[in-house]
Amino acid sequence: MKTDSLLLLVAMVAAFVSLAAAGFTYYSIESYKNTWFTGFATSTGTANLTVESSADINFTNKFLNWSSGRVNQGAANATLDTALGTVTNGNWTAVTNGFQIENIGNVNVTLDLLAGKDANSFLGGTAPLYRYNVTNNETGSCLNQSAFNFGQYYDVNTTSPGTRICTNFLFNDSKDRIRVDLRIIIPSDSLTGVLGDTWTATGTAA
Repeated sequence: MKTDSLLLLVAMVAAFVSLAAAGFTYYSIESYKNTWFTGFATSTGTANLTVESSADINFTNKFLNWSSGRVNQGAANATLDTALGTVTNGNWTAVTNGFQIENIGNVNVTLDLLAGKDANSFLGGTAPLYRYNVTNNETGSCLNQSAFNFGQYYDVNTTSPGTRICTNFLFNDSKDRIRVDLRIIIPSDSLTGVLGDTWTATGTAA
């Protein structure tokens, strides 16, 4: 009788141990099947690059040429105006476009505009006038205009680095262009021959 009880006890212990071992095995399989049995592993990779900033502007329309002409007889002067596209009291060819300046870089810039000559050195004669105005060729191209007013005429500036036209000239493709128009009054006693001037636009990363 005691032998039967002992065998029963041993059998129960063996069954318990077997169940425990089976449970441990199942848990181990569930916990590590993704790495032990399938070969799955997790890792990371990194892709790096550097985009250089470029402050770059361009005169996309850089030539204004009224060709040859003279002040009408009896008139004190002639007026050439690119904003209006007119010539008054003279027979020069009218110019209907101004300079166009584009921000072709990838950063916003400040923009300074400098003329090479003033009215006297460019035109000479009695009471010459040499002025310009600036407008957005694409709406919103120039922001924070400081003390400079777009659409208003100013005497040209020949003192380096020029006049601060724009404190925030954008580089967006849809708003990165401005227009510079000239109004020139040529006296009847002006200089003669081929007269010209060079304008310089300077863009600095804002």
